[in-house]
Amino acid sequence: MIIKGIHMNDNMKPVDRFDLEEAIMNSWRTSDDIKALYKSAEHMDEDQMMNALMGLEIFAEMRFNELWNTFEQCIKNGVFNDDARRADKLELEKKKHEH
Repeated sequence: MIIKGIHMNDNMKPVDRFDLEEAIMNSWRTSDDIKALYKSAEHMDEDQMMNALMGLEIFAEMRFNELWNTFEQCIKNGVFNDDARRADKLELEKKKHEH
């Protein structure tokens, strides 16, 4: 969702580097899926193995598309701009002094 030109996440907050980190971590789950398939392979016939591999391909593609979309949203939100990084640092410093 875009509000006033800013891409928002599911929690209605601007997409930021933490959303990108989460998308990267989700993409790595594909490795876990491959390991699970490998462990179960001896109990599958050829059709089951092919179906599992095609399903794995679809999910991997979806995860990587989500990762790419999040990356693009971060760029559009200016997450990687020097000004945005300075604003993040100032916000962190402000929070440190509040406690």
